[in-house]
Amino acid sequence: MKKSFTKMMFTLGIAFVSSLSYGQEKKQEKDPNMYGAGLTVKLNESGSKYVRFIMWHQFWLSSNNQTPGMNFSIRRSRVLALTQFTPRFLVLTHFGLNSLGATGITGNPNTASSSASNIFLHDAWGEFAVVPTKVHVGAGLHYWNGVSRLSNQSTLNIMTLDNAGAGTADARLFPWANITTSDQFARHLGIYAKGTIKKFSYRVAANNARKNVGTLSPTVPSIQVLGDGKSWLYTGYFNVNLLDPESDKLPYFVGSYLGKKKVLSIGGGFHYQPDAIKTGAVDDKGVSQFSSSEAISRVGADVFYDAPVGGKGAAVNLLASITSHKYGANKTFNAGGLVPGNGTITYLQAGYLFPSKTDNQLMPYATYSYQDIKSTPNTSYEVGLGLNWFISGHNAKITAEHNIGKKGVVNAATNKITRIQLHVFI
Repeated sequence: MKKSFTKMMFTLGIAFVSSLSYGQEKKQEKDPNMYGAGLTVKLNESGSKYVRFIMWHQFWLSSNNQTPGMNFSIRRSRVLALTQFTPRFLVLTHFGLNSLGATGITGNPNTASSSASNIFLHDAWGEFAVVPTKVHVGAGLHYWNGVSRLSNQSTLNIMTLDNAGAGTADARLFPWANITTSDQFARHLGIYAKGTIKKFSYRVAANNARKNVGTLSPTVPSIQVLGDGKSWLYTGYFNVNLLDPESDKLPYFVGSYLGKKKVLSIGGGFHYQPDAIKTGAVDDKGVSQFSSSEAISRVGADVFYDAPVGGKGAAVNLLASITSHKYGANKTFNAGGLVPGNGTITYLQAGYLFPSKTDNQLMPYATYSYQDIKSTPNTSYEVGLGLNWFISGHNAKITAEHNIGKKGVVNAATNKITRIQLHVFI
């Protein structure tokens, strides 16, 4: 573990020194919008009708104290196309793959039975502006989520290396507590409405739950969604921006504006799925016979502050979030999602962007998660320390993060993960 960590830090250090030398020889244009609209195709002369393409890759080099050695993987590889072909109608398509490592690649993807290396659809929706900016209605496979700002996180401009919940504590990726149970990788098939009225913004959705029948037990509740197409869930998030406004053209919340905005957002949300937690047995014909049924409910609140400080290119980033998860009345729960039972999760993050005379900027940060899950005798926690090296803002950056945590079971071991990420997008 120590050798792997040393190799990773040495590689990062050499690259950083080389970049500093280059940056002093040839200073690039320090324009926060140097990529403008990216890859955009105008459909009319004025540019009011267009198709914009966004592409990004994230590569990981990771190590942990459970298994020796280092792993290389493609954390994300995505393509997003946004089409505004009338001022009031928008179409979005987003596809790609996640977490492709050496165990997932295959010699011939055309004949592979594993889906690990397959490209799949992330988002596909159309939206109509009923009252422009104030009331927009859309439908499809979408990411207009409830509960918290973190549940609507963008991976293009995230402040930390990755999403909250690194995997060393009880609740992994807890902003999407039920991921892959009723959705397609945090996206639901449904109808949504969103808009902004002065400083107030909202997003609400009614979603058709995906079929997912978990392991049924007469005593231990589990998530059970039948495949009859009649199971629905309801979700929403509401926030007030007290300082600079934030765009809600797309659902993906910015993780850090790198000093280009002064944002103070206070928000809260919910996720409610009736009749989702069930107990029962499977009869001799293989048909599930349910004996009881309860709802999943999650609520959350958060505060986000991201602003320049000192007037010399420095900036501060602060976020505090608390979410409460309830999966029926029982403590014991056969988790289909990533939060293993009823409880409350508190998450904090803080980062400071150092000013720089070159195009390189450094942003150290820290995260803390306190997880009080009732199905375990002890509380669980995660602490993360990281460093962002912005080579060209969020368009090209390298991030290193070390995460340490402990689960809530008796005599739990301390878990450690070290990761370095190269992130590029246009």
